[in-house]
Amino acid sequence: MITGHINADLEPLLNDVYLRANDGSLIAVRTILDTGFNSTFCFPKHLFEKLNLEYFGEGVFVLADGMPTDETIYLGEVIVENQPYIVEMTATESDLALMGMEMLLEREAIFNLRDMTVKVI
Repeated sequence: MITGHINADLEPLLNDVYLRANDGSLIAVRTILDTGFNSTFCFPKHLFEKLNLEYFGEGVFVLADGMPTDETIYLGEVIVENQPYIVEMTATESDLALMGMEMLLEREAIFNLRDMTVKVI
């Protein structure tokens, strides 16, 4: 089970999400479960040089405001619940990572706004 909390901005932040670095170590990343992001994972661009990424291709993504943007897509490793996932990844200027809904297709997400928690089972 993935757990987290919902912050004051009503963003569901997940606990214990890591990215695989070039040297094999794990980098903890603050990660939002982004229900409006249908791809897999978007990482903070400032981590680019530290990550073990493989170029995958180019793609067009539609932003929340409806504007399309061209992005480079990489393959990288995300570790959640001690389980590694090789996923398509893009970069963002944000300090927060975004976990898209594609990574959770076989799971159930529970948002409890009373106690401001999130669980993915």
